[in-house]
Amino acid sequence: MIYWLEIFLIGAGLSMDALAVSIALGTVEREGLNWKKILLIAFFFGFFQAVMPLAGCFGSSWFVTAEHHYERYVAAGLLWLVGGKMIRDRHQEEKVHFGIKELTVLAFATSIDAFLTGVSFACLGRNTIFAEVLLIGVTTFLISAGGCIAGRCSGRLIKTGRCILAGGLMLIAIGLKIAFWG
Repeated sequence: MIYWLEIFLIGAGLSMDALAVSIALGTVEREGLNWKKILLIAFFFGFFQAVMPLAGCFGSSWFVTAEHHYERYVAAGLLWLVGGKMIRDRHQEEKVHFGIKELTVLAFATSIDAFLTGVSFACLGRNTIFAEVLLIGVTTFLISAGGCIAGRCSGRLIKTGRCILAGGLMLIAIGLKIAFWG
């Protein structure tokens, strides 16, 4: 029982970047954010948080040397690019839209630390981690869905341009946090 509580807490900890990005997405897309979109965003974050530990666990000997030194800068750079694009495009007449490509980039960027969690599972000698990554993915899914809803609710209180600016700045701030503090 304690083991599964630990895995749940690992999942909750890993999902904090996804939560922050989900809040930003909910804030920016507040009018177009229906249940289908919320579930899609939550699925992407949950899926990547589940797959990356598998990749880390089973490919750790091959990836760990190159990945360990650069993962935080790759994640930060991706978040800076998306956040900067949001800020640059905030005055356009059309609504900001996040498609599959943008969701994939954001989900990947926020799940790189989950890869290293998978490496740690391998170091502990865990050969089968499918139940563990399922719990991590479901935890992230639920937390991300809640973040989208919270962002949508708070975004309705603010003008569109300011929401997009706030969302972009949030992504850039998350990138700075990852780059400098991991």
